[in-house]
Amino acid sequence: MRLRPGALIVLEGIDRSGKSTQRTALQALDWSDPKPLFTHLPSGVTETTKATYRLLEEHRLASDLSRQLFHLACHAENLPTLRMALKERGIVLDRWWWSTIAYGWYGGLKGRVEKDSFFGAVDMVWRGVDADLIFLFLSPHAEDKNNADSITAGYEFLRSRDSARTVLVPQRSSEQTTEFIVSELRSHGLVNG
Repeated sequence: MRLRPGALIVLEGIDRSGKSTQRTALQALDWSDPKPLFTHLPSGVTETTKATYRLLEEHRLASDLSRQLFHLACHAENLPTLRMALKERGIVLDRWWWSTIAYGWYGGLKGRVEKDSFFGAVDMVWRGVDADLIFLFLSPHAEDKNNADSITAGYEFLRSRDSARTVLVPQRSSEQTTEFIVSELRSHGLVNG
């Protein structure tokens, strides 16, 4: 199989819904060269952002805004590498800027932070880097305290604004979900072979 060079595929959605499992399953497939880059944000591909993400996971910040700004800084730090990779190969990205909006804005910052400033910061970081296809995972396989109806509502809002390139992932077994994703990638002309 070959992922079209320059294609950005996003696995997005609520916590514990299978995104990372699918990233791992997709990465294990038999890809032709140039093999896709598989990564997660905000941990990304740099040692600095990997360390920052580990720190944020181990130590809960008192401010929801500071957490989102740290995540956004990690996104910005990884974007030069992602842009370079897109020139040569495709990327499968576990989490995108949608998480910043869903978990940040809809998860608690709405009404506490100036909307144009927050959305403007997200746009400033991600301007010019668009996904070809977004796989949206909204069915958790296990309970997670971070998941809330407001976050799901945020994802639903983002999906409604970008329905042409968003695929809602049905709840299936891990193997069936991988087959579903590959089938969708083929039907959208992003994978051949």
